[in-house]
Amino acid sequence: MPEKRDQFDLYTFVAEAALQGGAPFPLECNCGKVITIMPPFQDEYVVCPGCESRIRMLMIGGDPGYIIGADPDGSPTLLPVQGSSKPHPSQLSAAERDAILSKIKERFGKQDK
Repeated sequence: MPEKRDQFDLYTFVAEAALQGGAPFPLECNCGKVITIMPPFQDEYVVCPGCESRIRMLMIGGDPGYIIGADPDGSPTLLPVQGSSKPHPSQLSAAERDAILSKIKERFGKQDK
């Protein structure tokens, strides 16, 4: 009989350093509610108290403020890594974001449509 897989409503990236540091950190849901994560955290997901979404946490090594992802049209974007001590992508200046995204487009050959 096939193994039943967990169903998640949302996915978020979490800095591995946040879990190793031992201090609580906030994890923000898309609905705006904040869940306080208390390390050591042993589950792979949390449930938002506001909207009851099941949020799967994907660990990213180290302490990056963001990772490179893609919008639905394939354009590169900066995805936040929660629990990081580095700035959230929205806290970068427009010039900083544009410079990072330009390098990514140059490296991977993605042109603006």
